[in-house]
Amino acid sequence: MGFFASVALSRKLPVIIAALCVSASVSIATVGYFDFRENVRSETRKGLQILTESRGDALLAWFENMRQGVNSFGTDPTLQAAASSFSSSYNLMIDSDGLQDAYITNNPNPLGQRDQLDQAPESVPYHFQHGQFHPYFRQIKNTAGYYDIFLFNLEGDMVYSVAKEADFATNFAVGPYANSGLGDAFAQARDGAAGEVYFADFETYAPSAGAPAAFLSTPIVNQLGDIIGVAAAQIPSDQIDAIFNNPTGLGTTGEIYAVGYDNLTRTTSRFEDGKSILADVGTYAQVQAVLAQGYIELEGVKGSYGGQVLAQGKRIDVLGRQWAVVGELGVAEAFAPVVAARNKMIFVTILIAGIAAVLGWMTARSVVRPLARLGSAVMQVSNKSYDIDLTDQMRGDEIGTLFQGLDMFREKLMASDQAEEERQALQAKHVQVVNRLSIALTKLADGDLTHQITTPFEGEYDQLRQDYNRTMRNLNETIGSVVIRSGAIRQRSDGMSKSSDDLSRRTENQAATLEQTAAALDEMTASVKSAADGARQVKDVVSSARQDADESEPVVQDTVRAMTEIEGSSQEISQIIGVIDDIAFQTNLLALNAGVEAARAGEAGRGFAVVASEVRALAQRSSDAAKQIKALIGESSSQVERGVSLVGQAGEVLTKIASHINHISDLVTEIASGAEEQSIGIGEINIGVTQLDKVTQQNAAMVEEATASSHALNGEATELEKLVKRFQLDEAKVAAAPEADNISEFIPQPAVQESAMSDYATRPALAAAGGGRAQQADDMWQDF
Repeated sequence: MGFFASVALSRKLPVIIAALCVSASVSIATVGYFDFRENVRSETRKGLQILTESRGDALLAWFENMRQGVNSFGTDPTLQAAASSFSSSYNLMIDSDGLQDAYITNNPNPLGQRDQLDQAPESVPYHFQHGQFHPYFRQIKNTAGYYDIFLFNLEGDMVYSVAKEADFATNFAVGPYANSGLGDAFAQARDGAAGEVYFADFETYAPSAGAPAAFLSTPIVNQLGDIIGVAAAQIPSDQIDAIFNNPTGLGTTGEIYAVGYDNLTRTTSRFEDGKSILADVGTYAQVQAVLAQGYIELEGVKGSYGGQVLAQGKRIDVLGRQWAVVGELGVAEAFAPVVAARNKMIFVTILIAGIAAVLGWMTARSVVRPLARLGSAVMQVSNKSYDIDLTDQMRGDEIGTLFQGLDMFREKLMASDQAEEERQALQAKHVQVVNRLSIALTKLADGDLTHQITTPFEGEYDQLRQDYNRTMRNLNETIGSVVIRSGAIRQRSDGMSKSSDDLSRRTENQAATLEQTAAALDEMTASVKSAADGARQVKDVVSSARQDADESEPVVQDTVRAMTEIEGSSQEISQIIGVIDDIAFQTNLLALNAGVEAARAGEAGRGFAVVASEVRALAQRSSDAAKQIKALIGESSSQVERGVSLVGQAGEVLTKIASHINHISDLVTEIASGAEEQSIGIGEINIGVTQLDKVTQQNAAMVEEATASSHALNGEATELEKLVKRFQLDEAKVAAAPEADNISEFIPQPAVQESAMSDYATRPALAAAGGGRAQQADDMWQDF
């Protein structure tokens, strides 16, 4: 540090400026490089993550569309009819090889176009049904994008397929393809639940020339909910490749692929030399991490094409199977903009550092030389040599400002030297004045108010002496007046204390009397309120009884009306029973005639005679029962009539009771209203007395406080009299002081004071004795 301080500023400053410029350039470039690198890494990762997740979401959406399409097969009426028809006609075939010959061997269309044949030429039921349903299934296959559609019966026979490959018309329960993916899909749907879709993941499938294939299957149910077959669809892998191999956003080395739970790819690479579908990628760290953790971000791992890559991965659920969607981008491609920016920053930093060094050296020289001249001028001014060259103050920069400041500083130093000489001469006079004032103030501190400064001061200081002398005279007169009036204050405070004691005792007696009155009124208020509450309750009970009586009147009327209606109904029933009696009589006559006719018929009418006899007996019993019912209804009618009369009488009695209750209710209402008004009035009187009691209590407390203050004032006046006696006064001036106020007027007369306290009507005597003080006391009492 010492060596650095000893180096001349003309050498240090250029080096410092150049070093700062180089350091700033390098720092900015370094920070910018790392920020740019991190931004590129972050944006690249974010873009790769978005691409990876969007491709995974697109794959899930595509599988969901496939699943929904297959799920609709189970309840499609056309598929239900096709499954039933194909199963029946398939069982009629003598040999399934005939179907393979008709639609595969003898198919005029080449492989891949066999679905163009709608119906084989032989006249068998299966071919007619094939010609009916095949166009429908072919349209579904082409529209939905399936590779093939299959129908199975419950025994495992593939009774139909659109593409007609080698698996057509074979058995998937025990046949050569029972252990294939399609066989697994068939078994799951056959043993599964209606409305569910089952998935067989990608694996090589021999009938499709060993190509990878995945299958979706679902049970076919009839209208009764019974499973009658299985529908399945083969999923094409090229549509998944189309989703993942879209080059948008992947650059030249980016790639996104799907991997199954078996570490085999489910997509084909977009590069010609890349991996095909069902390639083993289990050795890649990013694949294992995604399948284990569900989501990863890795950098610098080995990619599927062999180089170092940035990797993003996400685990997805594909119809119950765990797949990994992995996105990769070459590290070199990802950080190519960073390398270009780094090279550019290095070049720019070197160029700026060189320019900064040259400009720093030139700037330093333009500053250092004037600073040297400024330092020399400052040294001369500090030695009080004011004849210096300050031509640099004409500069317009900060150095010119410094020189201008130095020039002003020089002028002020010159004026300061001159003022210092004048100040020293004035200080001698000041010391003399201070000493004489100090002696006078010391006597004042000792309580001597008679001391005066008689010797005049020089110049303007003499006004200070005159002010001190005038202060002493005024203070002497003031303290003299205080001495005289302190005795008067003590005497008056003594009288006030005695008067306050008497007032306090009488106020306490008045407060006790008001408190007893308030308690008695409170008890009376509670009693009247209780009576008002009782009258109110009686009023409520009578009102309730009145309401019940009013409500019972329509009930009685309804009862009378109902009894009257019952009486009418009884009469109508009597008429109906009379009709029944007539019918029984006619029936008896008819039975008698029938018996006569049966007797005439002889042996042939014997059975009819027995029937006629039974009908006659039944008619007789009906007639007897009708007479009994009629008699009972007659008695009931008389009882109902008597009940109607009694109910009417009860209604009249209830009406009279209701009128009496109404009259009682009106009387009780008037009593309750009067009691309530009395309760309210006494309550208001009680509130007034309570407030008056509270005010009296407050007045008593205030009188006690005034009494305490009077005693305290008396003590303070005694202390004041002791204090003022410490001062030495000019007795002649104190004796000559004007006495405008008579001390005796401040001393209350005992007789007048007692009269004022005991009888408010005799207070005018206090005005005559006190010269206006009594009137002030009256005003204070009225305010109180």
